[in-house]
Amino acid sequence: MNASQSSPPAPARSWRWAVLAVVVAAQAVFFYSRCDGDERRAQGTFGMPNPYLDGPSIQDRGMLGTRAPAQPGDLVVSQGKALVAGLATDGTRVYFGESLLGQRILAVPVAGGAETTLGSGGMPLDVALGKDVLVVADAGGLMVDGQGKITAFPLDGSGEPRVLASRLVLPSAVAVSATHAYWIDGGTVERDYTDGFVARAPLAGGAHTVLAAGERAPSGLAVDATHVYWARQDVNKQGEVVRMPIGGGPIEVVSSGQDRVKRITIVGTNLYWISAKDLDGTRAAVRSAPIKGGPALDVAVAESRMCSMAIDGEAVYWSDPGEIGGTGASTRGRILKKPLAGGEPTVLASGQDRPCYVAVDATHVYFSTQSLERVKRTPKDSASASP
Repeated sequence: MNASQSSPPAPARSWRWAVLAVVVAAQAVFFYSRCDGDERRAQGTFGMPNPYLDGPSIQDRGMLGTRAPAQPGDLVVSQGKALVAGLATDGTRVYFGESLLGQRILAVPVAGGAETTLGSGGMPLDVALGKDVLVVADAGGLMVDGQGKITAFPLDGSGEPRVLASRLVLPSAVAVSATHAYWIDGGTVERDYTDGFVARAPLAGGAHTVLAAGERAPSGLAVDATHVYWARQDVNKQGEVVRMPIGGGPIEVVSSGQDRVKRITIVGTNLYWISAKDLDGTRAAVRSAPIKGGPALDVAVAESRMCSMAIDGEAVYWSDPGEIGGTGASTRGRILKKPLAGGEPTVLASGQDRPCYVAVDATHVYFSTQSLERVKRTPKDSASASP
C-alpha cells in the first residue's frame, strides 16, 4: 500500500492531551507557574512556597535560568527553558528536541558546551540517529490532527532538513535503518485507535509506504537488518509485540499478553521493551524475548515507575521519575542500572526531578529531567556515579 497519495487531515480533537501525557500533561501546571520567566519568585501559582527555594537541592552544579555549558565533571550537559523531547547520542554529541517554547532540534557535546541547532520542530516526541542524519517524529500542533511529520536533519548542519512524511496524526516513535526511516502513527480516538499504522520512507527522500495498516494503538518501534518491530493492542486490548519484514509482509507475534508497551530495543538476538500499566509507567518492567518469538522474561522491575530505558550489551538502564505531578521540582527521581545477566539494580543518580528520556554510550548514561529542562549525564560505573 503506497501512502504517497494525499489524504484529508483528521479532525481536531482535545484527546491529544491524554495521549501526550508523558511529554506534556505532567508539566502543564509547573510550566504555567514560571511562564513569566521569574525563576526566583518566592510564591508559586497557588500561593505555596517555591520548591526551588525551600526544598532539597538537586544533585548538580547547574545554574538556574541559564543554558550554561557544563564544566568538566558536572552532571548537567545542557539546560534550557523548553521541554526536552527524545534523546540520542553517538558518543560525541547528545541529540534531542525542544518542544513548546523551544521548538528546536539540538546537538550538544557529551561533556557540555556550545549547542548546535539542527533545525526547528513543533512538538517532537522521539528521535533516532542514522549515519548522517537525526530523524525526528514531530506531532506538530497540540490540539489539531494532521500536523505531524517525520523529518531528517543533517548531523553536520549542512543542507536543508528533509520532510519524509507529513499530515500525520500522532507520529510517536521513530527508528532508522541504513537506508530508511520507520515510524508509527497512533490512530484516532474516533476509530478506537484501530487506524494506527507503521510506515517507512527512504532517508534520501521519496514517497513513504505504509507497511501495516489498521493497527490498534501501535507503540514502541525498533528495526534490524531484516525486520521492523512494534507493539499493538489485540482484540482484547492487551499489548502484544509483533514484527514484520522490513519491506513488508506477514505480521508475526513475538510476545502477547503484555500491558502498555513502550521503548522497544534490540540487543543481539533478543528484543527488550517496557511493559507498564499506564502512560506514567506504573507497575512497569523491562521484559525480553527472542526476536523470533518465545517466552517473555522480566529483566528489571520498577519499584515505582519507569518512564524510559536504554540498553547496551551488558546492562539495562532506566529512569524512575518518582513523583509525576506537582507544581515544583521533585527530588525523588532516579537513574538505575541492572546487568542483563542478572543481579541487583544499582542507583546511578538520585535526587533528580522526574527524569524520563535515557540514552547511553560507552561511558555514560544521559537523561532528561523536568527541573529547568536539563539534559544530564552520569557515569555507567556505579563506583563513580553521582549520589
